[in-house]
Order: sequence, then C-alpha cells, then structure tokens
Amino acid sequence: MAAALKVEVDGLIKQLTFIEKTQIPFACKLTVRRLAKAVAKKDIPAHMKQVFQAPNSLTLRSLNYKVISNHEARLDFIEDVKKGNSPTNYLAPVTKPPLGPSSTKAYETKFSRFVKKAGIVPRNFYPIPVKDNLGKNSLGKVSQGEYSKAWSGLNAASSKGSRKDRYFSIPDNRMRGIGKKQLSLFGLPNGIYRVKGKNNVQLLFTYATKSAPQVPKIFDPYGVARDTVSKDAASIFKDSLRRALA
Repeated sequence: MAAALKVEVDGLIKQLTFIEKTQIPFACKLTVRRLAKAVAKKDIPAHMKQVFQAPNSLTLRSLNYKVISNHEARLDFIEDVKKGNSPTNYLAPVTKPPLGPSSTKAYETKFSRFVKKAGIVPRNFYPIPVKDNLGKNSLGKVSQGEYSKAWSGLNAASSKGSRKDRYFSIPDNRMRGIGKKQLSLFGLPNGIYRVKGKNNVQLLFTYATKSAPQVPKIFDPYGVARDTVSKDAASIFKDSLRRALA
C-alpha cells in the first residue's frame, strides 16, 4: 500500500527573511518527522479504535515510519510476524482507496491456508470460527492458542497410532475409505470438531464453501494522513522553523 501526500508551504516561505530561509531544510525535515510520527503513532491508532472492534496491540502498533529526506517520510505496515498474521495482509482488504485493493475478499488466515495445504479440504473451503465454543483472549476474540491446538489436533488425526478422536474435520480428504465413511455416520455437517471426553462433540469451525468471506472497506489511513497534514502541517512547520532559529 503506497500513496503520496504533498505539504504546501510555499506561501509561508515567501514571507521569510534570508536568514530564516537558510534554516528551511532543517525545518522541513523536522516537520516531516513530526507529521509522520503523529500519523503513525497517534492518529491512525485512534482511527483503528473507531472502525475496528477491539483491535489488538499488534494492529495498533502496526504502522511504522521512516524519514527518507527533508521532504519525504515512508509509512509502512508490519509485514513479517513470527506468529499469527501479517497486518499488511489482513488490513489490505478493509482499506479504502487509494491504498486498498479493489477486492473485498477477506484476508485468508494462516489457519485457513493450513487446512488446504495439508490436504484436508478443497481450496473453496474457508473455516469460520464458532466463537461460543472457543476460548477467548482479553479482547474477547478467539485466542491464538485455540487455532494452534486445532492445527496440532488435525495434524495428529492423520498420524498413524495417534488419538484420532480429539480433533477431526468433515470432510478430511486425507482419510480415505473406512475412516471417511465412519465420520459420515455421525450425520454431522461440514466443519472442524473437538471431542471432549467420550461423547461431547463440539463444533469449533464451520466451513464457508460458496465463496470467500467478504469484508467492508472501513479503514482509511490515507484520509487520516491527509487530514493531519492539512490541519497541522503549517503550524508544525512554523514551530520547527522557530526551533531551527533558536
């Protein structure tokens, strides 16, 4: 996601004395740094809290900034994370133009990609969590641990000699013949299940199969940055110039 914003200070520069004009490069760089920091660390996180339901700490701190020159700063969302999903990827579908893609297809999580890569379900199956049957984190969202346990349980279900009755998927294309027929005897709909004890079968994830889940475009980082620049750039530039001359 990339776009450019221009700060107009030509009118202010024409009013400066010769001595003041010599400090313009320093004042411009300081202005760019202060604007970029305000956008990345204050204004965008505040906007996230308005449009997202209980955004986690990774989302709120996902925007970084770097001053490239006296006139330019680059703002980038975090791309690589050791665990979970990349903010760059999961924020893109909900982002308004000109930064977001035209598609409204929801970001496919690592867990969704796993069940396909592992050969459990076809490419048009998308696991949707049944939140009432899954543990929550402090924000009321399904905890990462629940995804990890389901991931491990489904992996174990295909291993020879493992306890196959703890987690299972309907369908599971890794299981042929009797295993698949036995699962169908339960009369359960498609989904990922956990068996607790002997007879307590819980539906953890349903499968959306007709099309990928869609999301609304509610995130507007470009608009927030544009408003900040328009509102604060001139005053920040004046203050930065005063600092340069002090």
